[in-house]
Formats: sequence, structure tokens, C-alpha cells
Amino acid sequence: MELRHLRYFVTLAEELHFGRAAQRLHISQPPLSQQIAALEKEIGVPLLRRTSRSVELTEAGRVFLVEARQTLDQARNAVELARRGARGEVGRLQIGFVPACGVMPAAIRRFMRRFPRVEVTLRHMPTAEQMDAVLHGRLDVGFVHLPTGVAALASEPVESHAMVAALPTRHPLARRRTVPWSALEGEAFIGFPRVAAPGAYDAVMGRLREAGLVPRVVHETDSLLARLRLVGAGLGVSLLPDYARNFNHPGVALRPLGSPPARTQIGMVHCPPRHTPALGRFMDVVRELAKP
Repeated sequence: MELRHLRYFVTLAEELHFGRAAQRLHISQPPLSQQIAALEKEIGVPLLRRTSRSVELTEAGRVFLVEARQTLDQARNAVELARRGARGEVGRLQIGFVPACGVMPAAIRRFMRRFPRVEVTLRHMPTAEQMDAVLHGRLDVGFVHLPTGVAALASEPVESHAMVAALPTRHPLARRRTVPWSALEGEAFIGFPRVAAPGAYDAVMGRLREAGLVPRVVHETDSLLARLRLVGAGLGVSLLPDYARNFNHPGVALRPLGSPPARTQIGMVHCPPRHTPALGRFMDVVRELAKP
């Protein structure tokens, strides 16, 4: 049984006249009669009651008509969904993120307004885990700390933040408007483990070495909030992106760093061989909002 057989039957059931139905279908009457007869033979029951002047549906024909219409509607819907999927208007997206990314929530809102039929799943994951998930297809795209250092992944910056010194409010350096790099010599540092974001870790440590400092790291955590808490408890100082001001943590003073300036970047990472139309649409939205 083919879809055209169903289409022929539905049209004939609506017209109840072979001539008019054939005209609507843009075929001649004999082929239509042959196709309907073949359909009845395949089903094994008569669908129509024919007389010399009229055509009527049998009880089996009336039942079959309901199902035939639904089948044709589902087929048309499948075709439309396939076309919309090719345009990136339907589908699924698995998106990873670090809390630092301010662009991502705005991009999600804008994307879902434009493409409400794309199913979006968000996963909070450290940078290193996101890169592995994108590389192996568990995520479509991730928002991570740059650089990634993974050649198989494409990345592009979406926002940039100045690095600031996080100090206990009672620390002598907290009284300064700007903290020179040299003033951090000998301080106990609260950092983050390299495994969490290798590229960002190397960039921060490299900047410290450029300033002639050998950091004395006493605590490590990949949670920015936990670093703020440790600083607030007076257990050391830390270097954080300036979006840490959004947390306004008690007991912590955030001060700009002196020259040379240091910045950290958040980027969008993806695996080009696994691109889908929906991912392309989402990336376009992110680029509209990016502030690298």
C-alpha cells in the first residue's frame, strides 16, 4: 500500500464521483478505478458501493477513511518536520556551561523565543568535562574558559573579563584602589585545579610568572563561590574574573590589578563534524550577543 493509494481513496470518498475525483487528482478515470480496486483487493474488503449513477462508502470504507486521513496528515507532518529540521527549527540541543558565562542565559532566552520547537537541555559542567563531552558527542556545544588546547574542537570567544584581586577585607592591600602585581609576592593563594580548566590555569599561572611571582598555592577549588568563601575566611588571596562582583560576598574586597592588565575569556566550543542545523541557528544567536 502506498500513500498515493490513500490519497486517491480519500479524494474519491470526498467527491463520491470517479470523474470529479480523477479531475482533482489530475489523472484519468480508468487508472483511478484500477487503483481503488487494487486497494480493496489488498485490504480484502469492499470500501465502496458502486452503482451506475452513484458511489457510496461501505461501513468498512467509512472506518478506513478516518484512518487514511490521519495517515496522510502524519505523512505531511513528517515531511514538514524534516524540512524544519533541515532549517534548524526543530531538534535537540545539549548545551554545557560554566556559571561564569553571562552571554549564555540571554542567548538561550532569545533562541527559545525564535525556535520554540527545539528541545534544549542545559548541563552545568567544568571546562575539562565539557570539552570531553563535546568531543565525544554528549554535548552539542559548551561554554568554557579559554583557551581549550584541544585541536579537534573549534572555539570562539563570546565574552571577556578583567582579572581582579580578591582579598580579605582586613588585608592591608584591601585599602588600595589598585593592587600592584609585585604586592602579591609571598601571599597565600587560593586557586583552582589545573584539571578543571587546563588552558585557563596555564594562562593565569603564566601571567603570575610574567610578573615575577611564584605563587604559593595553599588551597584549590574549581568553585568560584568556594574561593570567595575561603578568601572571606582570611585563608588567602585569589585572582578572579571581575564578574565575581555579582556575588558581593561578605568579608571579600575585590580590587583591580595593576599593569600589565590580565583578562580571562569565556568561549563557545563545538565539534564541526557533528554540526546540526539547530546548532548552527543557536550559534548565530550567541554571536549576536557576544562581547569578546
